[in-house]
Amino acid sequence: MLTELQWSDFDRDGFVHLGKLLDADTIAELTQRADDLASGAQINPQVQLQLDTGGDYDALPEAVSSFQSGTRLYRKIQGLENDPLYSPLVRHPLFLNICARLYGAHAPVSLFRAMIMNKPAGQGTYLPWHQDAGDVWALDRDPLVTIWLALDPAMRANGCVEIIPGSHRLGLLSAHGSTLGAEDVQRHCPPERALPLEVEAGHAVLMHNWLIHRSGVNPSNQPRRAFTACYMDGRTRSVLTGHHFPLLAGTLSQTPDHYVQHLQTELAAVRHSQATAQEYAHALEQEVAKLHAALEHRPAEADWAAVRHSQATAQEYAHALEQEVAKLRLALETRPEQAEWAAVRHSQATAQEYAHALEQEVAKLRLALETRPEQAEWAAVRHSQATAQEYAHALEQEVAKLRLALEARADALDTADTRAG
Repeated sequence: MLTELQWSDFDRDGFVHLGKLLDADTIAELTQRADDLASGAQINPQVQLQLDTGGDYDALPEAVSSFQSGTRLYRKIQGLENDPLYSPLVRHPLFLNICARLYGAHAPVSLFRAMIMNKPAGQGTYLPWHQDAGDVWALDRDPLVTIWLALDPAMRANGCVEIIPGSHRLGLLSAHGSTLGAEDVQRHCPPERALPLEVEAGHAVLMHNWLIHRSGVNPSNQPRRAFTACYMDGRTRSVLTGHHFPLLAGTLSQTPDHYVQHLQTELAAVRHSQATAQEYAHALEQEVAKLHAALEHRPAEADWAAVRHSQATAQEYAHALEQEVAKLRLALETRPEQAEWAAVRHSQATAQEYAHALEQEVAKLRLALETRPEQAEWAAVRHSQATAQEYAHALEQEVAKLRLALEARADALDTADTRAG
């Protein structure tokens, strides 16, 4: 356990030396395990490895489950809480006791990460001034406890960590967290304030996550390996999923929070609506196929009623789909659980687009069916046309008769005028 003097130093400086925790045999066993995981001599599918490319931090590759070829030029091995040799170290009683002091004895304790940080001999990656917290970590609260334990001597000559003592009392210098901007480096990290954190192999340091720190490359002929673990209040959630992290101590209620239960209920309703929309879309696909067949085969009078019935059925389906789309749009205004929200929104949008395309197809087919009457209706159209032609002929004859009558009256008037003169 830490003394009150050590806690006072930690409150002032943001770090405190914890002394020697590992003997030489244990150190040799742990360093060999790390090298074997990187070389492929030991396989653990639950750990992730990152290659050290040397120099530029921004040029580092993503972590992978294994390297294509074994190497000791690794920078990071993470997920060590899942390794049988490192798991007991993660649960060291002193580390859990520190968490109880900083998070409260009532609080459960969870783990954000446990990993090996390595600066290979003659290489290493420059790590700029930064803080280990902020939005980039995607947590609903900042962790406060990091344990840094040297597996090799960490000295200036091989790229030990440098810190700005007391800088944790500044709080986070940006909401995003992580790497500091140039102005903050100039203001808070002058060379004269930087303190090399030299640590003997097997010794550990407690660091506040807001403490500003960095590390350089390793020009020496010896690697600089260290175990580091970040501990959290066990109630911490990922803001991406809403889930807690693996517990190391204490318990959490298994009953979801009220708002989570509400979101789960809404998500179930959205899924049901989505399934219903998919069923309607499938029914419309079948109806479109029927209508296409109707146009291609031109059914006779006996089948025309069935085609009309199918058309009406398609209209009913289209109307039902419109109602369902309205329900989905209303459902989209709600907020299902964050972990599955992106996939639900994408599938609903796709269903709406597909349904809209089907509605357009049904409309085209309806128009085609309305403009292509069958034999029974063609007969009626032709009969009406013939009747119109007969009526027009009758009118022409009547006009001719009236013209003759007018000409006869005109002749009679001319004769009467001649006699009067």
